[in-house]
Amino acid sequence: MTASVCCSAREGSAIRQCKEMLPSVTAFLLGIALPSSTFLIQLSLVLVLLCVLFRWDGNAVKVLIQNPLVWLPMAIFSLLALSLLWQQNLYGLEMVAKYRKLLYVLPLALFFLLSPRLIDDFIKGFLLANAVILVMSLLIAVFHLPFGSYNPLNPTVFKLHITQNFFMALAALFWFKNIFLYQGIKRWAYAFLFAVALYNVLFMLLGRTGYVALIVAIAVWTKLSLPFRQQLMVATCAAFLACIFIMVPNRGHDRLQLGMQEIDECSAAAVEEMKLSCHSSMGLRKAFLLQSWQFIKQAPLFGHGAGGFFYTIPTVGYKVNNPHNEYLLQTVQSGLIGLMLFLGWMLSIFRAAWQQSSTIKNLFIALFSSYMICNLFNSFLLDSSEGNFFIIVTAILASYSMYSKTAAFEKMSNEKCDLIPTPPGRA
Repeated sequence: MTASVCCSAREGSAIRQCKEMLPSVTAFLLGIALPSSTFLIQLSLVLVLLCVLFRWDGNAVKVLIQNPLVWLPMAIFSLLALSLLWQQNLYGLEMVAKYRKLLYVLPLALFFLLSPRLIDDFIKGFLLANAVILVMSLLIAVFHLPFGSYNPLNPTVFKLHITQNFFMALAALFWFKNIFLYQGIKRWAYAFLFAVALYNVLFMLLGRTGYVALIVAIAVWTKLSLPFRQQLMVATCAAFLACIFIMVPNRGHDRLQLGMQEIDECSAAAVEEMKLSCHSSMGLRKAFLLQSWQFIKQAPLFGHGAGGFFYTIPTVGYKVNNPHNEYLLQTVQSGLIGLMLFLGWMLSIFRAAWQQSSTIKNLFIALFSSYMICNLFNSFLLDSSEGNFFIIVTAILASYSMYSKTAAFEKMSNEKCDLIPTPPGRA
């Protein structure tokens, strides 16, 4: 009898320990998954729901549901889903399914409220994954090792080049920030990581999105965080790098010139030849803009519903339902009402970030500024990795907002931290 009781006690203790460890493991796995695996993202989100259900907090739900960071994405999704009732677009159901991630802000915010360690665990996982990807990308490019794409001219590892260079640019922001937080070996280690990430984004990968993400994020964070002398130092280094980029032959400069050439060719084409002349990366984006404008004029208020955008080039069998511009996609599908909801969500995000302590405010504004600018060239909410990243970071900001006025939060926010300060957890 005594042995049975002891065994039951040990089993109960083991179960409790697993439940306590599960949130940290989940947060770390979620960070690793974003730049590496769609399957791991889905698995991590299931684990997030389990963690939230194990420690359900109805009071937190009541507070969060009133936060525009939470209810505005729900409204955007609802408007898109309701459009299926009066618009029968072929791609409608699939489009709504891709935007269901807008509903994840609430459970993710509840998840990050479980413990003050979870935000750090998530970012550690994200940075570790990017560091591993960086090493593997270098091995592909330099030694032609058979990882990932196995293409030395475009050394992607787990994701397409747009995703890899976007996430690498954001990881570079964290490493750049830490250069100014530490002395000695740590400073040099972060400087090395930043320099290699910079080289990977600008000179190794084919995508141009990373250029925009990197420049905007670094520029905004530098302006908000550093004193004038350090701003001047960063600007001088940036100018020197720009001179190298322009004057020394390199693949990054070639990609920019190619983009400009594609736009010129598309602009100069006759109307009957435009579709074929614009069949290039930047040319298509201009064609998408013109096509979107026609759709918007036809249904400006409520749009054409989910999956309402389409563009085809029958002669080459090309068809797409994504204008590669989040603002255009929102307007074509949900009209000006949908666009206003989306912009209102973005505004509420910046407002919530601005109300945080300076360390958190500067980092979040840099991240969201980079994300919003990149949405001019991509529909990131539609994409799995980039879209879920934005939802997760929004949920983290919503969890910060729950504690932003407490004295303990303010004290923790002003401390020097390896990643970003985290709000005080609950017992």
